[in-house]
Amino acid sequence: MEVIISNLPEELEASSECIKIVAAAAKKVSMLYDVTESEVSITLTDNAHIHALNKKYRGIDRPTDVLSFAFSESEEPEVTGAEGETLGDIIISVERAREQAEEYGHSLRRELAFLTVHGMLHLLGYDHMEEQDRIEMEEEQRYIMEALGISREDDDTLPLGQAPASEKAQKAALSMEPVSEDHKSGFLAVIGRPNVGKSTLINTLIGQKIAIMSDKPQTTQTKILCILTEPDAQIVFLDTPGIHKPKHKLGEYMVKAAEGTLKEVDAILFVVDATEKMGPGERYILERLAATKRPVILVVNKIDKIEREQALPIIESYKDKYDFAGIVPVSAKDAVNLDSLLTEVKKYLPKGPAYYPADMVTDQPERLIVAELIREKVLELTRDEVPHAIAVETDEMTARSNGDMYIRATIFVERDSQKGIVIGAKGAMLRQIGALARQDIETLLGSRVFLDLWVKVKKDWRNRDGILHNLGFGNER
Repeated sequence: MEVIISNLPEELEASSECIKIVAAAAKKVSMLYDVTESEVSITLTDNAHIHALNKKYRGIDRPTDVLSFAFSESEEPEVTGAEGETLGDIIISVERAREQAEEYGHSLRRELAFLTVHGMLHLLGYDHMEEQDRIEMEEEQRYIMEALGISREDDDTLPLGQAPASEKAQKAALSMEPVSEDHKSGFLAVIGRPNVGKSTLINTLIGQKIAIMSDKPQTTQTKILCILTEPDAQIVFLDTPGIHKPKHKLGEYMVKAAEGTLKEVDAILFVVDATEKMGPGERYILERLAATKRPVILVVNKIDKIEREQALPIIESYKDKYDFAGIVPVSAKDAVNLDSLLTEVKKYLPKGPAYYPADMVTDQPERLIVAELIREKVLELTRDEVPHAIAVETDEMTARSNGDMYIRATIFVERDSQKGIVIGAKGAMLRQIGALARQDIETLLGSRVFLDLWVKVKKDWRNRDGILHNLGFGNER
């Protein structure tokens, strides 16, 4: 998304920190609601100017914190052309935002992020005139703020999966200190056939388990955003489902999510398995990469499983089929040659500030990551008996007075026979799934966890649009 930020009046001083968080919040909304090809104009102003706009356009004789004018409301609309559409204009009073930040007891950075999100939702058609609409809009705001790693209510909330950082690191993250002119930041799609090690590669790079792993193909079902922050760059990885020939509606969604990601990024990592020859699946992906017009880096993974002299013929076979921006052999599992990969990646990132706080590692809510960790253990323990007829939904996460976390989650299967397999004799399999999942969840949350698992049957859920939507598939949510 193109975010155009200006000051009105021109002499109004808006710090680089204000501009960065406003741009980041607007772009986050555009990604979550699939309007990345659009344009929005955001004006940072003072109370006097927003007061005048309120009086002129809304009949309100006082300053407010934010105003939104959707494209259809504009008196002189400007069409951006084939690349996308103009969503509209947002006006934010930095003066009022500062007052409210002091009133609520949190940072200006958090207040500006919230007001930007609020304004963007208005442009997308959300409103709060009726009670039900208000409840829905507030829920959307909480969702987006969580995705940004920012809580309006609690200024001490840390981004997902992070133990408290050092005092210096926390202050740097909250203050968003200016970065050097050479700092780079950008989005990177990680694409490839199922089971080539995409999730392993990302987890190793960021140093924390976010994307789930399994020796079964098509383990990753949704697009997951993971963030690596280094002194000179911030790289936002989009871990995608493997591209394959779909056999059901879930498979169609997975492939659509993977291919759609290619339009949103600055560069692409095409990950291949060094132990397998190029086949129709790889050629299928290369055809789609050719249409993206993005730099593509070939990552030859699992070199720990082959002899050194075997790597060159593999590389040559791919070089003959595509003009790659770079080629890097790695072992994601053993962290071999990953520094060289990052060096290559940074060549193709645009200059710019970080989009996310320094200690944030994913935009995914804790509930989603918890559900994914449980699903990973089901895939691991049921082997081929219940392949991909598994979905998991986190129903409740409640912090207890002693600091422990109570989590209730439901495992969905398609048939009664699969339910019996997941539960096991006298509940043995379900207890084992819970024990292994709890270990990873406790590492993620940094607290003791009581995990309450249930198993339910949803007949043929992978081919039913309504159920897929409710489980978070088929949309960017």
